[in-house]
Amino acid sequence: MIARKWRPQTFAEIVGQDVIAQTLKNAVEQNRIAHAYLFAGARGVGKTSTARILAKALNCLQGPTVTPCNVCDTCKEITAGNSIDVLEIDAASNRGIDEIRELRENVKYAAAKDRYKVFIIDEVHMLTTEAFNALLKTLEEPPPQVVFVLATTELHKVPSTILSRCQHFNFRAIRYQEILEQLTRIAASEQIQISPESLHAIARASEGSMRDAQSQLEQIVSFCGNEIRDELVKDLLGVVPHQMLEELTQAIIQSDSRGLIQLVEQLVQSGLNLQHFIRELIAHARNLMMLKIIGEDPQLIPLAPAEMTRCHEFSDLFSEEDLTRFFSILVSTESDMRWSSQPRFQLEMGLMKILQAKKLVAIEELLTNLGGNPQIQSSNSASGKKSGGTLNPNISQSLTTAAAVKLQVQSDPELPGKAKLEEPSQKIRHAVFEKSPMISALLDHAIAMKVTEGEIEVVFLEKEKFSYDMLQTLENLQLVQQVTNSVIGRPRPIKLTLLKEGGMGTAIGNKPESSQTDSRVNLIEQIKEDSEVKDFLNTFQGEIIEIKELKR
Repeated sequence: MIARKWRPQTFAEIVGQDVIAQTLKNAVEQNRIAHAYLFAGARGVGKTSTARILAKALNCLQGPTVTPCNVCDTCKEITAGNSIDVLEIDAASNRGIDEIRELRENVKYAAAKDRYKVFIIDEVHMLTTEAFNALLKTLEEPPPQVVFVLATTELHKVPSTILSRCQHFNFRAIRYQEILEQLTRIAASEQIQISPESLHAIARASEGSMRDAQSQLEQIVSFCGNEIRDELVKDLLGVVPHQMLEELTQAIIQSDSRGLIQLVEQLVQSGLNLQHFIRELIAHARNLMMLKIIGEDPQLIPLAPAEMTRCHEFSDLFSEEDLTRFFSILVSTESDMRWSSQPRFQLEMGLMKILQAKKLVAIEELLTNLGGNPQIQSSNSASGKKSGGTLNPNISQSLTTAAAVKLQVQSDPELPGKAKLEEPSQKIRHAVFEKSPMISALLDHAIAMKVTEGEIEVVFLEKEKFSYDMLQTLENLQLVQQVTNSVIGRPRPIKLTLLKEGGMGTAIGNKPESSQTDSRVNLIEQIKEDSEVKDFLNTFQGEIIEIKELKR
């Protein structure tokens, strides 16, 4: 078996854990052996293999040595797992207090033939609370010449009392490139004829586990023999063909919605797991982004050279903003598919969202082109629109301000209202939102909030009469009054104004509204009739909610 045959037998053969290997070698050379070690990390990254190598380094007849001979009886027994002084315990099946009590009794006796008695407890996090408590005293004050090596894949489940009594080593996931190089060495040594693309596929599928990579290679060799075809490798691993990912990318570039739906049908008919496919697609989007940012770096991008080149060509056709949006949509789609009874439908809708996102244009570009954009002008002429002429300077200034206000809201998610208003009305709206989002929503329909020394006036158009009526109820009005008193620092009466068509309106207490408010509303209506303003509002799907004169 490849995984067993190619298991590391010396510190030099350990792949991907150089710092840990060097630290343990230094400990052996300097005779600074700890009484307990804790090896933590994902499956298949070398924890148990390193524990065995440490046991051989301590007990080899040629040692203690950092290069155990692997030919003496002691080394052979440890390698085979039948040494009477090196005991491997699976905590998953020996997790109770009785087993730990038996271990404590065993610890009392000296090694039968070797220098050190080594206890390797695998998956130590599986021990019960009682078993951990029974182990504590032994770990704290073990007999001389006894070494514990605890291994776990779930470090967070190991009690802190255990951690504090051990030297702790974190085994990292093995890099993709390191796994690929080891697989290449194995294939050459075992005379396995396999393409670089298939080795890349195995390395990717292993997800940082050397043992998984070796086991997958063994499975493929068992099925295919020593001459391995790429198609069989992809079928056995369940890998999405890279050609399919390229076809999907091409369909997005061409905005081919029909082609995307047909690709999903092809996936379903081929029997590929859709959940696995979306994860592969997320990885593909990530690879395109990395290629866009850093170029062809095999250390960071797990692709074969030919795949790398083709993906680089695709990445040049997208912006970083495009790829960021695609990645976000795919992650959201993957989450939706996980809990959906119809994952296919979720996948199809996710791909359609990507097509829509591809049509988005940077807001800076829109603002730059607005007013002189040939596309807008051609669109106007094609739809029969007529230009309303040039705005007078006052209206142009107001339009610019209204645009700035609306865009500022888009980039300020904390603002509860539609517009970023001047202080202190902005503070009032924000404070109302924190107290009651419902009342804040009513205030959002007001066209103006004017804070003066004598009062606070909130103005509504007649079409917003429902919000006006709801806000003037005693309970709602009292809350707004309390908030404004707190923000302003002293009581000021609140006046609600309802403007009727033609500029005539009614107000609380039958007070006439100001001509300033009336002219402001008329100016908004005048601005809305201009064709350039209409183009702007259509582009951003917005509305004018506040205007002010710009200071020169």
